Amino acid sequence: MSTHPTFKYLDDALHCESVSLAALAAEFGTPLYVYSAERLRQNYQRVARVFAPLRPLICYAVKANANGALLALLRQQGAGFDIVSGGELHRVLRAGAEPARIVFAGVGKTEAELEMAVQAKVGWINVESQGELERLNAVAAHHRARPTVAIRLRPNVDAATHRHISTGSAAGKFGLPVSHALKLVAHSRALPHVHIRGAHIHIGSQLANPQATLQAIEVALDFIAQANARGAEIDTLDLGGGFPVPYRDDDPVPDLDTFAAPIVARLARSGLEHFHIEPGRAIVADTAALLTTVQYEKEDAGHRIVIVDAGMHTLLRPALYEAYHRVCAVAHHSDSPLTLADVAGPICESADFLARAHPLPPLASGDLLALLDVGAYGAAMASNYNSHPLPAEALVEGHRYRLIRRRQTYDDLIANEVIE
Repeated sequence: MSTHPTFKYLDDALHCESVSLAALAAEFGTPLYVYSAERLRQNYQRVARVFAPLRPLICYAVKANANGALLALLRQQGAGFDIVSGGELHRVLRAGAEPARIVFAGVGKTEAELEMAVQAKVGWINVESQGELERLNAVAAHHRARPTVAIRLRPNVDAATHRHISTGSAAGKFGLPVSHALKLVAHSRALPHVHIRGAHIHIGSQLANPQATLQAIEVALDFIAQANARGAEIDTLDLGGGFPVPYRDDDPVPDLDTFAAPIVARLARSGLEHFHIEPGRAIVADTAALLTTVQYEKEDAGHRIVIVDAGMHTLLRPALYEAYHRVCAVAHHSDSPLTLADVAGPICESADFLARAHPLPPLASGDLLALLDVGAYGAAMASNYNSHPLPAEALVEGHRYRLIRRRQTYDDLIANEVIE
């Protein structure tokens, strides 16, 4: 493993900050997610620095990782929150979020979720259809409120990313074409309990370069100009997120400074007053490792398979997105030969592989492996499939550490079931 910003070998033992991962696994068991508090703070501060000329409201995308301890740390750094469900609203309020610094996005908000948002007085609600705007108007009328709204646009640009994380194309479910959005602005004149002040774009994740975002920005600025010429009062652009993160040692994605520079330059001369950004992966991805214990190893005709206690129920990204994560042995032996191995989990599905053809040293039952850069869409997408308990999570701060999610028990698995 080349130098990693968060996890480093000290005396041939992999550490998070100043804490041995082997010691954490011994105390808390595996599978175990381990986060660096210092890296989380560094990542937030880097985003704030890069976009500082725009003075944006930085709303951390809670869907990337919703652990309450991480949310509280980000709130302390000054973050607002981008949420997509009533459950996420409940989480961020519990973490002490200011309602005015919450943006509620999402294509399928229920009436109950809109009720929650209006009652909590969240700062922004990003709507994605005429039906949603009309429902919000009715809910707001009932509460004698007038929430602030942004319309999510579907700019029809190719994000050049995996099909499952591309959200700005004409065939996608998210947002509205500009022509429909303009009609919705006109229709809003008959809806006195909503106030449209913003446009929202988010074209996907792991964007390879800023060009698609710049194209989407031009679509959004044209929409804003047309809408305001027809009497609207739109002064805010929500850029979404999707900023790229390197998962491989030789990943060609641009760093955040390079990615953001042309975007900041274009928006600085747009004439708009206010901006929102919604980074999730860029803040939390490289803060975490997933520790897993080797159970067995199988080899046939040179094909090596390492079976571990984590799997697609613990980290879904490799099975869902064909995602790559660096894998390394927690105990490092520089003289050990590396051979290619597949790393597989215990789930009864052929897709349950965490890594394919990854160079690994000789391993025995009980050895520990660490999968890196799993802070985003790792624990957040874990499940109880095959009735496995959800993993534990720990947070490291210098020499100190603490459990921030206890491991589920078998009793937890069945706590909500009713047998008659």
